Amino acid sequence: MLRALTSLVFIVFTVAFVAASSGYDAAVDQAQASGWTLPATAKEEKNPLPVNEATLAAGKKLFLQKCQRCHGPEGKGDGPDANHDHHDHMDLTNPKNTANNPDGVVFYKVWNGKQNPKMPVFGDQLTKEQVWAIVTYVQTLRKK
Repeated sequence: MLRALTSLVFIVFTVAFVAASSGYDAAVDQAQASGWTLPATAKEEKNPLPVNEATLAAGKKLFLQKCQRCHGPEGKGDGPDANHDHHDHMDLTNPKNTANNPDGVVFYKVWNGKQNPKMPVFGDQLTKEQVWAIVTYVQTLRKK
C-alpha cells in the first residue's frame, strides 16, 4: 500500500513538473478547450512582420476581404454574418480580450479557424505572411 501511494505521488509530481516546464499556459489551455487549435507556444510567438504603413495597408485590405463579413469593417463584431450570440468574442476592439489574444494566438485562430462558433480556416486560403499582416492590422483595432 505504501509503495502504491509513493508511486502515485511520484507520478503526480512528475506530471506537474513536466506541465510547468513545458510552458503550460492557462490562457492557451482555455482557448483550446473552447475549440481553438493552438500550439503551447502560441502566446509567446511574435509577429515577424514590421509594423509599418505597408504591412498595415496589406493587413487592412485582407481583413476587409476575408474578415469583415463577420467582424465588421471596424472589427466590432457587427458584420452581416456575425454570430450575435458571441458578440463579445467577435468584437476585436474589446479590451477584455487583449490579454488572451497576443499576436501568436490571433495568428493561430485565423490560420486554423474553429467549428463552433464558426470561424473559417484561412490557412488553406492565405500565406503565413498574409495572416501575419492581418494580425498586425487587427491589433491596431483594439481600444486602449
